[in-house]
Amino acid sequence: MKEGFRYVLEPLRLTRSWALDAALAELAALNGHIAEQRAAHDEVLRQMAHARAGWLAAQADGAALALGPMALLGRYLQDGARRLLELERRLAALDGEREALALQAQSARRALDAVEEHRDGARRAYRRVRADADLKTADDHWNLLHGRRAEHETEA
Repeated sequence: MKEGFRYVLEPLRLTRSWALDAALAELAALNGHIAEQRAAHDEVLRQMAHARAGWLAAQADGAALALGPMALLGRYLQDGARRLLELERRLAALDGEREALALQAQSARRALDAVEEHRDGARRAYRRVRADADLKTADDHWNLLHGRRAEHETEA
């Protein structure tokens, strides 16, 4: 029985495939973390807008400004602004990490594609050599049979 195509660089191809899978998994996890941070950012924005709207609604009836609640709202909005700034810093850092991971995944994809392209070329070359060998075997077989037929015809 003839051996089929065996790619000698298969361990390298597998290693590169695993590297790509790892980079994509890390990128997916980071994207999930970024989505959580964006949701937290949006929630702080929503809370601050709600507090402002509540304050404005309470003051709409022309009531006198109460210093205690106004000071409390000021501290709340100041804390919200601080939290927003921190979340925006984290998001910027995470976006930088995501860019680096995306480049790493892109590089891993190119490395895997190069090995797979080489494997496909080697497979095509193997098939050509195999087809040529099969054609030669068939031709030799035909010549052998044709030669025996000619011997039988001359004997008869």
